[in-house]
Amino acid sequence: MKKALALVLVLATLLTMVVGCSGNHDADQANSDGATTSAASAENLKDLSGKVVYWSMFNEGEPEAEAIQKAADMFMKDYPECEVEIQWTGRSNQNIVGPALEGGEQIDILDNFSYGMSPERYLDITDMMNEPAYGQEGVTVAESMLPILNRANEQGQEQAGLAKDKYYGVQMFPWVVGFFYNKDLFAQAGVTDAPETWAEFLTVCEKLKAANINAITCDDAYMTLIPNNYLARLIGSDKIAAMSASASDPAWQSEEVKQAFAEMEKLSAFMSPQTATNKYPAGQQEFALGEAAMYLNASWMPSEVAETAGEDFPWGFFAFPEVEGGAEKAGYSSVGGIPLAVYSKSQNPEAAKEFLRYVISKEVQDYLAEMGGAPATVGSEWTGARTECTDVIAAAEKVSGLNCDLSSEFVSAVFTIEMNKVLTQQTTAEKAVSALTSEASKY
Repeated sequence: MKKALALVLVLATLLTMVVGCSGNHDADQANSDGATTSAASAENLKDLSGKVVYWSMFNEGEPEAEAIQKAADMFMKDYPECEVEIQWTGRSNQNIVGPALEGGEQIDILDNFSYGMSPERYLDITDMMNEPAYGQEGVTVAESMLPILNRANEQGQEQAGLAKDKYYGVQMFPWVVGFFYNKDLFAQAGVTDAPETWAEFLTVCEKLKAANINAITCDDAYMTLIPNNYLARLIGSDKIAAMSASASDPAWQSEEVKQAFAEMEKLSAFMSPQTATNKYPAGQQEFALGEAAMYLNASWMPSEVAETAGEDFPWGFFAFPEVEGGAEKAGYSSVGGIPLAVYSKSQNPEAAKEFLRYVISKEVQDYLAEMGGAPATVGSEWTGARTECTDVIAAAEKVSGLNCDLSSEFVSAVFTIEMNKVLTQQTTAEKAVSALTSEASKY
């Protein structure tokens, strides 16, 4: 998954794929064994017909696109009077969906959105989420999903002013932030267990350095994840929210902030020398080439470096270490998914909701895992490079966003810059804290 801001597509160049009985994909080729299967039994089929139009952030050939395609083929086999039209719009879909809707374009299913930007766009799909799940007996669709994803969805709705006891979307294609590590380099340094606390983490870094191995690398796109994760665990999510809201919040002058800078100064001794000049994705490539032992990122990273890392890369993954004495405990994680929703003015809302039910089905999610993607259903294992991500996301109890929800103009213009300078040994923790204090009054 590339950062959305780094990808710019023009509407006129988008490739549209219509999936129908005479579409580009033969329904008989939807499954890995060459057969299209059904999700619903004959007696459970609904009276549905017409077209469902879905604009997706994914591109043809990606594991997520393959899974969505499979769901479409299964859906149309069960509902021959229905047609699913998919436009693979890529990561720029957030920029083009709004104008398309305003222009009267039929779009029934949306993804890759933020509830807060246009909360009126999303249809209440609680009835569908309370229906029986396909492929998992005795549970509803909501109950079939990883609980942390429902929690993330609830949190996003609540922040946008939507009712948190209803569903206006569903979180699919989950991700979780943690440290990817090279098991071979750990073994070379005599490290046998992944660290669970910050103190253990620093000990691992010391062993790697003693073995002449760069412990950590990063680049400009993701370096902020390290200090943000440390500070959020130390100071707590409530204070993080207050700090994001105001540069004059007292927490900015707290001992916890000073401690965070001091710990990043310690960590700087273990960062790869290339970190200071790494431009995305240089840090990821450095890791994939085996030139550094760890890289903090979300679980989508293996797909971004698959060609460089190769099939035999010794992937490992562990949660960001718990900060001793911190406000947040081990279950605090940056976890999320790609939200899918039915447009509130959908021309075919019942068919759109039923199609989403197919996307969430256990069969489709297991197929996604086979293709190398991250499934959202309980009991569906993450595979390959993401295998150990399964344990981390299963242990997650409290949700934060990608950057631990620390976000503001002051954060990006001052805090992040000063933290990055400390991590790359361009300044000291003491000087960075002083700069933070002096600049706060300007925001």
